[in-house]
Amino acid sequence: MFIEQMVNEIVEKVLEKNTKNIKTNNTVIVPCNTNVIVKFYEDNPYNYIEKTSAGLILGINGEKKYKSNETGEMEDAEEYIACAKVIAVGPACKNVSVGDDVFAVKHIATPLPYRNKGYRAVTEQNIICIIKDENM
Repeated sequence: MFIEQMVNEIVEKVLEKNTKNIKTNNTVIVPCNTNVIVKFYEDNPYNYIEKTSAGLILGINGEKKYKSNETGEMEDAEEYIACAKVIAVGPACKNVSVGDDVFAVKHIATPLPYRNKGYRAVTEQNIICIIKDENM
């Protein structure tokens, strides 16, 4: 009980020291140059299942696991290109806007430790395409 109380006091002191000059409610994240802040979707919202006239079912992703040839174990499959929502864009971006859904190179995206939001930074050059409504 005493040790737990000491740990809690230490944690409070560290938090107070590290956050005393930060106004956490009034900050925003603004990328520089051609950087784009994105948040990757857990699952691609643009995947859908289609059944052809011949009865073939298309668009099933299945599990995001595969059997490793090296270990023989089931491993988590990582997406190379993934769908993301654009959160913020740098001043030099020409093609991407806040709110766009995009496909971007996921393994190049740099994690941003900002409020545990799961944001990542990519350059506009690493965005493969923008998903737009065809009526626009």
